[in-house]
Amino acid sequence: MKKFCTLLHPIEKNETIRIDFQTELSETDIYEKLKLSGYGIYQFIENDFQYNMEQSELDSENIKYYELKRKKKSWFGLSKKTVTDLLIKPTNGFYYPYQYGNYFYLFTKHKINPTEFEKWINNAFPNRFADFDETYSIGFDNNFELLNMNDYILITNHDYQRDFGISANEIIINKLLKILKEVDNHKEQRFERK
Repeated sequence: MKKFCTLLHPIEKNETIRIDFQTELSETDIYEKLKLSGYGIYQFIENDFQYNMEQSELDSENIKYYELKRKKKSWFGLSKKTVTDLLIKPTNGFYYPYQYGNYFYLFTKHKINPTEFEKWINNAFPNRFADFDETYSIGFDNNFELLNMNDYILITNHDYQRDFGISANEIIINKLLKILKEVDNHKEQRFERK
């Protein structure tokens, strides 16, 4: 049995709900289970975490993706380079394979325009690693705006892919909480976010 830890962050409240559970399901099976009716999933793969499957491999497998370009500072901030992030709409059970790194999933009822998504993610998460890590663990404040009002995002822990945080409005969080409570041997805790 695999152990999972989920942190649910309702945007309107200063509360986080933690659900721990065990299951034989894979990580991506859990994500599929958390996909509400009428929703699709988009997987955002940051440039730093594309070592598991090169773009040429994605092309040879006929995996469709969008390239999102951005400027990134070097380690010492002395120069900038252009990097390519990927936006994939998982189809036929394909998810980008992962190991270490934060992985970002957008659940939406809308067809995503890559240019709009790129503007939104660059604005919402300008410091990818730090912003993703913080969002996984503590969610957002009340001023955060999702790409679309009824979207929700799932971000995995950098080191433990079975630990993930979900941020959404309270109505969505309650629906997801109901799904997670159906898992055997779950434990729930609630605590105030600062």
